[in-house]
Amino acid sequence: MSFKKIEQKLKEFSIDTKTNPRIDTNEQINEIEVNLGNQLPSDYKDFLKAYGGCYLESKKTSDEIEYDVCYKPLEKDPWMDEDDETQLLEGFYGLTSNHDSIQKAIDTYSDRFPRNIIPIASSAGGNEICIDIENEKILFWDHELSHPDKDFFLIANSFEEFILSLVDEPIETDDNVSDVEIEILDNDFGKLLFGKED
Repeated sequence: MSFKKIEQKLKEFSIDTKTNPRIDTNEQINEIEVNLGNQLPSDYKDFLKAYGGCYLESKKTSDEIEYDVCYKPLEKDPWMDEDDETQLLEGFYGLTSNHDSIQKAIDTYSDRFPRNIIPIASSAGGNEICIDIENEKILFWDHELSHPDKDFFLIANSFEEFILSLVDEPIETDDNVSDVEIEILDNDFGKLLFGKED
């Protein structure tokens, strides 16, 4: 595992960090590990220290096309359509004192997750991206538990693998009117043809 690879990959995105610079990150991480009775994976700890709670934004977004930051899971979750290859990443929890706090997220789900699984980020629709601190696998948790015999779905075999899977995906718009149709409606013939008057 190399944190350099994670840092290099994250340079592809704009990072909106929510970490409080006055927080002693080592002390907070140590406190989390004491509460869990286990160590966090080293590359994830380095990520928390460097970026804390953050949102990734695509650098590809322009006036014409808006992009989301998504990940490519190893196993499809129930929220993905048959032809979907990616899932939305919303934001990482960090060492903050507000709702983006990883400790608050751990506390929130402590009665619903096994002790070795903690939430590290949010995904679309109120679902969670988690890490199994015993085997370092990254998992998707379906908050509706819509799959009868399964709560967690494999995203990646490590935190590094998860970060390296991140991609920019164009956001699909619901606009039913194309630029060509707008142009037709705007000219005199289109107004005459479709009964549109100024």
